Amino acid sequence: MNGRVFLESVDRDELVAELTAAVVEQLRPLIESADTPRLVPAESMAALIGVSPATLARLVRDGKVPSKQVGRRRLFDPDAVIAALPGE
Repeated sequence: MNGRVFLESVDRDELVAELTAAVVEQLRPLIESADTPRLVPAESMAALIGVSPATLARLVRDGKVPSKQVGRRRLFDPDAVIAALPGE
């Protein structure tokens, strides 16, 4: 058999649909929590949008990208920052 399993009496499309539904159901808590914004530090945000931390700081200072001050740290919601950047 060489490590292969043959399922002659199973409809392939039904099997794929059932497996997909089972995986989605198991991942549902993670999928739902993914809607919660995650805040990232300045270094990560700068790398994500391809600018230096100094350029990111200037964009914040100029009011072009949103951020949140948490204690001494400035944090960013990547979705909000990307949405605020000018399109090409």
